[in-house]
Amino acid sequence: MSLAERLLRPEIAALEPYTPIVPLDVLAERLGLPIEQLVKLDANENPYGPSPRAQAALAGESYYHIYPDPGQARLRAALSRFTGQAVERILCGAGADELIDLILRLCLTPGAAVMTARRPSACIASTPVCAAGA
Repeated sequence: MSLAERLLRPEIAALEPYTPIVPLDVLAERLGLPIEQLVKLDANENPYGPSPRAQAALAGESYYHIYPDPGQARLRAALSRFTGQAVERILCGAGADELIDLILRLCLTPGAAVMTARRPSACIASTPVCAAGA
């Protein structure tokens, strides 16, 4: 029995490893092409880069070396004003994968019946279901 098998829950140990996307610079090197000639569409990335407004907003930030607010209070307040929803009803995360994971971990119980695609469009999609033991 491997160390992983002894330490991890069986349903976690049985998960297929996540295969991340190939970063643009690595792909360019493999293909022998300059990055400027490539457009990758496999990671929900924007091939056009950030908007000038986003770049200007980021240029004004001087605390990138400090951990951000884990409750995202300012962002949630701004979204609350924009949507008219109460701050308590707004959940922010680091991408859709994290939000899906959080929701499934909160709602699924071990052994719960769950229907998923046989081959999910993103291989990360089935991981939270399995992690919850459903």
